[in-house]
Amino acid sequence: MKTILFPTDFSDNAKHAAQYAGMLARLFNAKIVLLNVYSIPTISEYQLPSEIEDFIVRNRKEAEQNLQHFTVHFIEKTGLASERITQRVEYGLATDKIVSIANQIKADLIVMGTQGASNIFERWLGTHTQEVMKKANCPVWVVPAGSPINYPLNLLYAADFQGDEIAAIDKLLAITKPLGIKCKVVHVHDYFEPNIGHAIQEMTSLLEDKFEKEDLAVKCINRAEIIEGLETYIKNHQPDVIVLATHDKSLLDKFFNDSVTKHFVQEGKLPLLIFKKQ
Repeated sequence: MKTILFPTDFSDNAKHAAQYAGMLARLFNAKIVLLNVYSIPTISEYQLPSEIEDFIVRNRKEAEQNLQHFTVHFIEKTGLASERITQRVEYGLATDKIVSIANQIKADLIVMGTQGASNIFERWLGTHTQEVMKKANCPVWVVPAGSPINYPLNLLYAADFQGDEIAAIDKLLAITKPLGIKCKVVHVHDYFEPNIGHAIQEMTSLLEDKFEKEDLAVKCINRAEIIEGLETYIKNHQPDVIVLATHDKSLLDKFFNDSVTKHFVQEGKLPLLIFKKQ
């Protein structure tokens, strides 16, 4: 873990999430890139190219000034050395730029807030952050507004037992093992899914054998409704971070329905770690 990308819109929640990003940078001994993506207001067809260019130049200068102030605040709050911090200002669409810059700098992790003050970031979980999570090639750590800035000791990986779970857990352990973070793999399946018990037991045994030397527990639960079963488990065990792996048929879209998002992210203040699974 060498490079963390942190996109910011300069909102209060971005300042809060930046403290979490700074904590992770210290834990991983990583460098951090602070990124602001700016655009210009909707323009009229009657405006001249020179006027549009002037809008872009003015907005860039304003973004650079705001990012400088944000960086000063970031250093004060995190104590991170300035030589470990890089500032970038980019013009364009936020989602596309975040993903392209992450690829360009070979970011190992993107850390993002969940709510912002600008129009672009008004509905992070509904649109923007989900798009970054789906498109990013590196893991994305999502920090809710008001989430405690605490060392994450216990992670809960909500596994759907689809795709390559061994590779997914290897990727997760590569992040958590150097920090001594405990991981629990939890799979919730539907009571009414036919002929699934044997397959689940086989997968559970495979994971337990493969990772028997790791600080990793595997738990399977059958419930009438998968998301409600996961919700109950999280309430009872209170992990520090929820982990999801995305793929074409992943839990991600189910997980981010309004009620679950409101409970875990907005009210529960639980950070999410999202990465791609084959």
